Amino acid sequence: MDLLNRRVVAHARTRHGEIQLAAVDSDGETNFELIFNGVHLMATYNAPSSRALTDVALSGIGTHRKHVELLIGGLGMGASLRQALERPEMETVRVVELEFRIVDWNRTHLGNADLLDDRRTEVVVGDFYEYVKGSPQHYHGIVIDIDNGPDWVVRPENRRVYSISMLQVLRTRLRTDGILAIWSHAVNRSYERALETVFGSVFKHMVQDVALNGKTLDSVIYEVHA
Repeated sequence: MDLLNRRVVAHARTRHGEIQLAAVDSDGETNFELIFNGVHLMATYNAPSSRALTDVALSGIGTHRKHVELLIGGLGMGASLRQALERPEMETVRVVELEFRIVDWNRTHLGNADLLDDRRTEVVVGDFYEYVKGSPQHYHGIVIDIDNGPDWVVRPENRRVYSISMLQVLRTRLRTDGILAIWSHAVNRSYERALETVFGSVFKHMVQDVALNGKTLDSVIYEVHA
């Protein structure tokens, strides 16, 4: 498998750091990788775990439920958003993304214009922590996929997203029987204890993606209920 044909297709220096989108051609297919301050954040081949993340957040929604509202922290490559919009009961998906350039790249490079133009999609460009703290909206499900999880943040300010005080706020933002789903690159026992402190029970889902070299990429999704 030839992984040498990697090229930067978009690049920007922002007040938050340096971001770039790289394309990798392999076996007749093009995948994209998002890098922030030199750290790999995610790629289109991470779509299975991103889709699973949305499914976990919406797993408490019965077939009878209508007008579902979901909050997503981090647009990334758009896989979580796409999975949400495939649900017929979905009314609103609010996505909070720090970098407007990532929103633009989803439209121009990643083929996600249909998601962004969907009438059910609302994109908020801003800091997820500040948005949640300042907005009292309630949701049936909340998805967090920011940096690489609670113990591998690329932007120091994002540690606030995973703090106990933020978990307490997030609990108040969930509707009755609502679910918060959080992606992490690895199991984090101390974070599990923080989740237990705020929510009581914690459910853990081990998920896998496959890198272009065939290597299995293990990660975890934490599920907690209001």
